Amino acid sequence: MVGGSNSARRSLKNKRMLTPRTSENAGNAENAGNGTSPGASQARRPRAPFSLVPLRSRRSRRFLTSGSALLLVLFTLLLISGLVLGALTFLESGVEDYGALNHQFRARQLARSGLAFGLNPQVSNQDIALLNQKFKPNGEFHVVITSESTKLNVNSLLSQGRDDILQTLFLQWNVSLGAVNDVINGLKKWTNGNQEIQPVGTNVAQPQEEEETDVGQQRGIQLVRPFLSVSEMAEVPGFNAVIQAKPNWADYFTVWSDGTIDVNLADPGMIALVTGVTPATATQFVKRIWGPDGIPFTTDDQPYQNWNDVMLALGMSEQQFQIVQNLLSLTSSVDRVESIGSVGKYSVTLSVVAKRSAIPVAYLLWQEK
Repeated sequence: MVGGSNSARRSLKNKRMLTPRTSENAGNAENAGNGTSPGASQARRPRAPFSLVPLRSRRSRRFLTSGSALLLVLFTLLLISGLVLGALTFLESGVEDYGALNHQFRARQLARSGLAFGLNPQVSNQDIALLNQKFKPNGEFHVVITSESTKLNVNSLLSQGRDDILQTLFLQWNVSLGAVNDVINGLKKWTNGNQEIQPVGTNVAQPQEEEETDVGQQRGIQLVRPFLSVSEMAEVPGFNAVIQAKPNWADYFTVWSDGTIDVNLADPGMIALVTGVTPATATQFVKRIWGPDGIPFTTDDQPYQNWNDVMLALGMSEQQFQIVQNLLSLTSSVDRVESIGSVGKYSVTLSVVAKRSAIPVAYLLWQEK
């Protein structure tokens, strides 16, 4: 019996090795090993059918887990990439802003350097090498010296009662006569504090007093509220007619000069307006200053040195010249120095109105553009 039992066990073991293990086989083998019949095992535990659902469920869970991890990694990479790009953009804009501020600062320093040369009373527009300089790698400044005495001082004209000059100028700009009179009356009211004025065109000769003024000088009128800037003229009622007719009207006026026109710097139009000579005479008068080469601000310029030469060049008699002499000057007392400093595409313009001949220099206006 023992030998038969051992042989039965060995045959059962070989059968297990050759037969795929299923739940049914496993149950039968177990029953055989225990010496029980298959029926008894089924009675003790119900037989479960063969199914692959658990295996698929495990695989699905693995796939979902790995997919979620991949999405998390991609999201993390995108987040890091966005942060890096944002940081780079911020740093780039910061570098550009710093570079722009640095160039702007250098341009302003160059403009100030140009002013230092231009404000020197010994320097003139003929000193081209001093007023136009370049610096490596891309810096430069350019300086232009102009005179405020090449423009009409509106306060001076109104205080001297020279309505005729303003009237002639506005009519040249094709402003109607009625509008011209309204503008001049408005200018008078502004400077007289809206007090009663003598309308333009109604000036009457004043009787001479025992103590006459100097030859060619007119009695001055004290202005209650003089213009503090040229731009204030645009606020006068009716002045829009002038603005529409001449958009650059402000280039013809000033409030800084001493009221005279520098004959050595004024253009032919201004000479003709103030003196009353013809445009052709005024043109020849100015060309004589330019010298043989016919180019202004060069070494061969021949400025007028005395009033007799001015009178002869204008073709006026002594009596005629006495009427306008108080409106003219041989030199400028107030200058405008404009300096442009540039570094690459960045530039700064400084415009200064000053009395360069004063000691120390008297600054009247400082503007930065």
